[in-house]
Amino acid sequence: MKFIITTLVLLSSSLAFAYIPRGFLILEKTTDNNGSGIYQIEQEVQFPNNQDVLVLKETWIVENENSMRLIVTGTKDLKEQIQFTISYAAGNKSGYENGKITTDFIERYFHFRKAENFANALIQLKVVPGNFTVKKPVRNTKEVEYTPEAYVRLARSGGAVSFAIGNPTPAGQTTENPGFWIEQDSFVLRKIRLPSQAEVVADKYSVFSRNFHFPRTRSIQWDNNQVTIQTLSVTGKGKDAFTQNPRLTTNLNGLKGQAAQALVEDFYKRFR
Repeated sequence: MKFIITTLVLLSSSLAFAYIPRGFLILEKTTDNNGSGIYQIEQEVQFPNNQDVLVLKETWIVENENSMRLIVTGTKDLKEQIQFTISYAAGNKSGYENGKITTDFIERYFHFRKAENFANALIQLKVVPGNFTVKKPVRNTKEVEYTPEAYVRLARSGGAVSFAIGNPTPAGQTTENPGFWIEQDSFVLRKIRLPSQAEVVADKYSVFSRNFHFPRTRSIQWDNNQVTIQTLSVTGKGKDAFTQNPRLTTNLNGLKGQAAQALVEDFYKRFR
């Protein structure tokens, strides 16, 4: 009897280890960790600037992936020489950059509050198929059997075991397929590869008010460039947060003559 029980336990453990949840369930658990309400996030963006580093301070007011405001200012002696704002609403941005929000707008991927919205973004990126959100009706007990999804697998990202969502890149293909890596144990976004080949790696997550999980460090790589983002603080805010931050007059004088000028302009055009 002991042998049978032991065998059943081992078999059960083995199956549990091999089990990969449905992709939509992974997104549900991830969006559950993205908090609720409005947050103010202070962070520094570090740009290589010849032998130095150009640091810009960002203040984000975030309600969700569709409603945000960004205030950018210089640091140290550039505090008054670099300042501008960008507002994001209903798929558009205005201020320093005007136009449609693109798929390279990386910040939105850390602020989805609903799995359906996150899933639709992945469909738009062609990371998952168009029927990703369709729930197949169960007609008999045989259909309850678990069938793995070809575009969801286990992989490592930054040393952590993650659920990789997206089709693996075939051998010999010159460009990498887009994908999202979500940590298996904590359900936080660890890596993004966009169709443009830009990659974001998120690390050192902390839990803030209202169950908001957010990384302390992120790096963005595209072409031959790399930029680092350090989170300084995250604070929960009330509904009036969007009215408390004045719009600044755009001033980019501090960028003139900087080695990082083209890099900064490209970053805010593409990823912000």
